[in-house]
Amino acid sequence: MMTLGERIAQLRREAGLSQEALAERMGVSRQAVSKWEKSQSFPDTENLLALAALFGVSADELAGLRRGEGQAEAVSEPEPAAEPERPSRHRPAWPWAVLAALILLVSVSTWMIPYGVLHWNTRRPSPDGTVNLPVEPEGTGREELERPGVEDTGDFALIWQGAEGWEFLRAGEQTGDFPFGTSLAPSELETVTDTDYRAVKLHEVSCGALRLRYTVNSEDSSSYVTELSTITPGYETARGIQVGSSEASVLSEYGDGLVYCLKDSGSVLCRHDYCYAYSPEDAFGTAVLLYIDGGTVSGLTVRAGDDMGSEAFQVDHTFIFPVVSGKVDFTGREEPEREDADATRAVYIAMNALLTDRNLSAEEEYRHRQTVYEGLPTLDWPAFAALGPAGEDTETMQSLLQYLESQPLLSTHEISGLQGGAFQVDGWYATWYSILLGRAFLAAPEQYVRCMADSGRSDEENRDLAGITACGCEEGQILAEAAETARELLFHSGALRTRQEELCAREIYEKIEELTGTNG
Repeated sequence: MMTLGERIAQLRREAGLSQEALAERMGVSRQAVSKWEKSQSFPDTENLLALAALFGVSADELAGLRRGEGQAEAVSEPEPAAEPERPSRHRPAWPWAVLAALILLVSVSTWMIPYGVLHWNTRRPSPDGTVNLPVEPEGTGREELERPGVEDTGDFALIWQGAEGWEFLRAGEQTGDFPFGTSLAPSELETVTDTDYRAVKLHEVSCGALRLRYTVNSEDSSSYVTELSTITPGYETARGIQVGSSEASVLSEYGDGLVYCLKDSGSVLCRHDYCYAYSPEDAFGTAVLLYIDGGTVSGLTVRAGDDMGSEAFQVDHTFIFPVVSGKVDFTGREEPEREDADATRAVYIAMNALLTDRNLSAEEEYRHRQTVYEGLPTLDWPAFAALGPAGEDTETMQSLLQYLESQPLLSTHEISGLQGGAFQVDGWYATWYSILLGRAFLAAPEQYVRCMADSGRSDEENRDLAGITACGCEEGQILAEAAETARELLFHSGALRTRQEELCAREIYEKIEELTGTNG
């Protein structure tokens, strides 16, 4: 019989998810997912429900209590023919019967206890998007609590079903300390960082599927929740919207109080195409953010107002648009002012997007990558370094070199850009850059030589490039392999089509041979 951990691992693989990707969607650490799959620990009820919703199976099926559709019936083996009874020996049979009964009791308890807890807490959405508590028989002594709504919590809260009934937490000033009157508990170590105010510390804590940011002021012992977020079903806004709700239900519940925001490329909660913000003017920037991916809600955030106040989500017809009669109104749309960025600044902007924005589409990633390689031949490295944080010039250069190093397979266009950049480098990073050239030659020798031949550079410049490439092979400790590759390309491959390609290949071969002879 397959264990719960084995079922989670199987369904994760069928969904095409890595452990890291599943952990991110669940709001837990990768180590937690690994322990689930190894049966070293078990997901709690909320996570079990969230896993079932994510994999598109019932909670019973995931827990192993009910067979899924299409799963084969177990084939019972025929019972062996009964042997003739033999006289009992001196050992009585009752101890073995008792032991078997104990094993059966432990096995049943192991599965039935989570099953009971699961059915006690399971909430299933009805077709209209509302969530109902399970109905219990009369006389159980447990009263069903009414779900709080806007009148009880205000609009800027998240609501969920806890062990003792409905719980909620709203953005803003709190009474008492964390967990602020709820049953929340950290699932990972809480992080605490300084802020601009000496007495105020910022706390960030993951409570399973709910992530929380709050500040604590040591001078007056006050706490203030700045952000609540989740990417898991089961946590609802005061108007009943949760992850998995349709975009139509969002528009129906919030109506023209929403504004439509272009995709957030800053601190990304989840994958999304765009998001809606509900932030009336009198909320002074406090907002409910509803991230939309493929027509459904992929994440929720309740955020307290920041320094921008009521201007935080003000319609500007460039990045933020109004919702009118339940539809986004793009009338009067204005294109953002385009900054005249030179190649150096363009490379810096593109590199930062590639390194920090986890929500890039394939098209956006391709465009930024091309910007980087196209900018290398004219890149001003000192000016590039100065665009980074103050005092971190070296780190800024290293970020670009590390990105280039992480791209082992290059197109012909990218190889040309990398070669052109060789004439712009100087100083400590020149050696690192030459190693990149050496590896590019070794990975695609024919394309590398062809790019040299088609570059329009003079023979002298190509000789210099050949020398830099050979030095990079030596520094990268791939000289012997590069020598064999150059020899094969020049004398045996038959891949060189023009006289210029042959000259470039010979330049690289001779430069490598010089270094090989020196080393020998």
